[in-house]
Amino acid sequence: MDVNMKKNAKIALIMALVIMLLLIWAPWMDNQAIHDRVFKEKARIDGTIDKQTGELICDYTVMWFPFGRWVVSCEGGYFVTFWGKIL
Repeated sequence: MDVNMKKNAKIALIMALVIMLLLIWAPWMDNQAIHDRVFKEKARIDGTIDKQTGELICDYTVMWFPFGRWVVSCEGGYFVTFWGKIL
């Protein structure tokens, strides 16, 4: 019985580590889709687009960051969580 508990504990630990690594990596996040979403929601607010002319001043760059993506422009940055919330 004790051997089975140790085996089950090891399996549970390995599964928890795999899930944690997947959440840190977040491979399902598409950089272009994240760029487009942040651009649509934040570009006019943060100065990425000129409010009067509508001209693009500085585009966003999307980078990997643990548990999501870091999206930056000349004016600042946003963290996009692995579930899609823009912070």
